[in-house]
Amino acid sequence: MRTYTDDELIRRVWDVEEIKKLAYKRVYYLANEWRQKELDELWVSGPEARKTASLGSNTGFYVGMDSIQNYYVAQRGDHSVGSLSHYPVSTGLVELAGDGQTAKGLWYCIGQETTPNGDGTAKALWITGKVAIDFRKEGDSWKIWHLVLANDLSCEAGEDYSQGSPYWEPESDPVVQEFGTPDVAVLAHDPNFNWWDDYPAMPEPYETFSDEISYGPEGFQLPCNKGFSAKEGRNYK
Repeated sequence: MRTYTDDELIRRVWDVEEIKKLAYKRVYYLANEWRQKELDELWVSGPEARKTASLGSNTGFYVGMDSIQNYYVAQRGDHSVGSLSHYPVSTGLVELAGDGQTAKGLWYCIGQETTPNGDGTAKALWITGKVAIDFRKEGDSWKIWHLVLANDLSCEAGEDYSQGSPYWEPESDPVVQEFGTPDVAVLAHDPNFNWWDDYPAMPEPYETFSDEISYGPEGFQLPCNKGFSAKEGRNYK
């Protein structure tokens, strides 16, 4: 186990606080629909990191900053006009790598998204799920490298959620429809059976970053728990 000097410990405490601040800043950028500003200011900027950056959801990953920008800004631009959305995060867990160059964080989001229908009415949704982020240090600043929005449920405001299907229906899920066709299409998170896939998993202590622990597509693995063995997850093939 690595031993740190007092100065190194102070640096690590400061880094964790800066990482939390970055995750919280993203919440306010989203509320203002500053999507391009978010990518420009909060995400990685180094050439190699830009190639491997990713934005994931239940059904896959967009990979590379150009692809993320095309989906997150260009394709979603029309949806932001007249919309109202908030995605606050809480219950944060942050693990700073032993070498201090990367970090992993996990939060939970209970948010809402209201978008106009174009006829004077609007559709309002409650949206909840885990937000997992790999952070990378660039110089003295921390940046978002891999981000996963693992949606647990989407419920229309005013509707009785208990009257819907007990199963996740991805074919009619507005979050899935909005995510479109990602570069890496894989069922990363199946919200059936109370997180039986455990993705994204809670961050654990680690010394240095590796693909095996990434929240990007290279780190995703099909679950090997009892539920999967028993073929309880009907959406896995």
